[in-house]
Amino acid sequence: MSTLTAPVEVIVGEVALPAAVLDRLRSRANNLKMLPAVATQALQIVEDPDCGINEFAAVVERDPSLAAGILRMANSVVFSSGKPVLNLHQAVVRLGFRQCKNLIVTASFSSMMKSMTLDEEWIRETLSQHSFTTALLCLNMNRTLNIGFQGEEFTGGLIHDIGRLLLATCYSDCFNELDKLEFDEEDGVLAGEQALVGTNHCEIGAWFVAKNALPDQLKSVVRFHHNPELADAGSRRFVALVAACDHMANHLQRYEESRGYNPASNPFIATLEESGAPQLSRRFREIAITMMEDARKHSIEMLSA
Repeated sequence: MSTLTAPVEVIVGEVALPAAVLDRLRSRANNLKMLPAVATQALQIVEDPDCGINEFAAVVERDPSLAAGILRMANSVVFSSGKPVLNLHQAVVRLGFRQCKNLIVTASFSSMMKSMTLDEEWIRETLSQHSFTTALLCLNMNRTLNIGFQGEEFTGGLIHDIGRLLLATCYSDCFNELDKLEFDEEDGVLAGEQALVGTNHCEIGAWFVAKNALPDQLKSVVRFHHNPELADAGSRRFVALVAACDHMANHLQRYEESRGYNPASNPFIATLEESGAPQLSRRFREIAITMMEDARKHSIEMLSA
């Protein structure tokens, strides 16, 4: 496939894609929607300071699939305190509105992944494993090192590579050439994608996030997780956390274990420190291997549930 030279069409804000890429997205992924109508409404009403738990639960329950997804996540090894959550009211009481907002996006993304048409099922399974591992690493690192996020870190880790799923859907005829799924990001993955289709999975993912009106910080994570220093100051710490955890998840994906991982090799810890998480390097080196083993185990449990 030769490099595209078609005109660039600006979609939302500064996110732009070549016209030929947009044609592929519209013809093969136009029916994909990150948030169902009920999810969008639930996210809107929860912004109302007078919103009550019963009102929120009543809206979400109109979409049985979404409600089931939120309950499944609330009862997962990540969010459960041991006692099962039996209904959405209990989930909101236990987790709070802010965490439930993140779970709406998480459940919607998981549902969308399952609905995507891929020629080879192993691609979906591989990217799902990587997404959940990254999300769990973000969650554990945030909790252990007190970085200061309140649930959004899991969502950011989960959706950071959504552009790769879109590439697999829209370019199934040449995806193996675009992305060998080797999870070695030092080999110029973005440059290779750019050479073949005129853009890369980060830009495609950011376009999709913007198209679905998700928060700007999530768009920054999707767009800049390979280069967090390019993110604006307001989201750089968030992007750097996801990038650092993506680096660990890549090692786990390649070797299926944490052995051999060198925490000092993670290039994004310095950016995370500079962005508002001081004295992080030493503590990160002490806990990185344990976090990786926990994330690998729990991601397998979550995907098999």
